[in-house]
Amino acid sequence: MAKLSCREQEVAILVAQGLKDSEISKTLGISMRRTGEIVASIKHKWNIKTRAELAIVAHHFGLVCITTNLEVIPAEHIQKKDSLHRTDGTQ
Repeated sequence: MAKLSCREQEVAILVAQGLKDSEISKTLGISMRRTGEIVASIKHKWNIKTRAELAIVAHHFGLVCITTNLEVIPAEHIQKKDSLHRTDGTQ
């Protein structure tokens, strides 16, 4: 699968979180038309048809994580297991 640009990654994360194009446009400060073009580009690069598929592929590639209560959050907001350490000496 083709790699995404930084902007496409931003949009993919927001789509995976369930935002509509109008919400993505407002969040990123871009036009609705541009948002639609970016979503279409992602779908073309990943050879997918739906926003649901986009969310699944975004999760597969590690752009988003799904929590136990089915929240979708950007992967960059999750601490890696290896980087976790406790200061009280316990594991």
